[in-house]
Amino acid sequence: MPPKKKTTSGNGSAQPARDQLKAAVMAPALTSRLAHIPSPARFVLVVFGSLLASSVFFTLTSSLTRGDLGLVSKHLEEWWEVVGLIAWRAVEIGLVWSLGFDGRDVASFLFLTHLPTYSLLSFFYGVRPSSALVSYTITVASSAVPFIFLRRPASVHDLSHAATDAVANRSILQDRLTTIYTTLAATSIFTVVLYASYASWLPAQLVVHFESIPDISAAHAGPAGLPVLFLTLVPAGWAVRDFLFVSSAGNSTGAAEPTPPPTPHEGEYLIVGLYHKSWGQLSKKTRVLVSRTAVLTTAVLLNTIVQVAGTIRSVSVEGASAWGAVWAVATLTVGATFGWIEAVDGV
Repeated sequence: MPPKKKTTSGNGSAQPARDQLKAAVMAPALTSRLAHIPSPARFVLVVFGSLLASSVFFTLTSSLTRGDLGLVSKHLEEWWEVVGLIAWRAVEIGLVWSLGFDGRDVASFLFLTHLPTYSLLSFFYGVRPSSALVSYTITVASSAVPFIFLRRPASVHDLSHAATDAVANRSILQDRLTTIYTTLAATSIFTVVLYASYASWLPAQLVVHFESIPDISAAHAGPAGLPVLFLTLVPAGWAVRDFLFVSSAGNSTGAAEPTPPPTPHEGEYLIVGLYHKSWGQLSKKTRVLVSRTAVLTTAVLLNTIVQVAGTIRSVSVEGASAWGAVWAVATLTVGATFGWIEAVDGV
């Protein structure tokens, strides 16, 4: 009896088609439901849903946090102060919506932009970790959850349902060692920048511009405080890695970039020509990384100023700016480090 021939021809070429078909068939039913809701309506639902959820959950948990947060919170006596903070929250949500962030992006973004405020309360104001964690969780979750229900996740955050050619560097994004290394690199940068600030100019700023600060011993912990500081910043390292590195590395389109510059036309504005010869020549992953780093760094600084100076008692704008600048520099450094990593061939 003659041996049976193996019929393996064509399987390799059909695999990408199968993957795309599988992605189309297994796509979440949420996509079809969202298509029936106009984008402006979804935006309104996100804003009001976030503000409503935040108000409800802060009211329900007030008995858990009032004893700690109430002692350090600034008493808002003018109506415009309350309206200003609510408007800032709406602007924050509107920003992440307009930039196309999905629920996971929003969670990472808000986690990082509010981290300086809650770190300040925990490190220097004696707020119990449980109180800070409850308030922190409500702040992040009340905004991220509406996005999860009202916006489809990005391909880099939904690899199991994404088509084969929709996400670049899948093996890198799914590699556990790469995830650990990039997270630890980001965590180390945050730790070093904070420690260097503690050891130099920051304690003086805390004393001068934070009039009611009860204890700055954390800034004088020295090398003995490095392990604790590092461990507390590991979640920040993971969040910034997910927000910057995953989104940019997953958007690489390979050897086809950069595209050749367009032929200049007579009468073209100088700024347009500079754009085509600078930003237009960057690869897609670099543009994503640079833009996200710029947005995150700016948001970290501005949100820290608004939250610290606007909600914590006896803190000047100068002091809030100094504290926010430390975290903004750390965020910018992490973005530059990820750019250096992504410059390696094959990423």
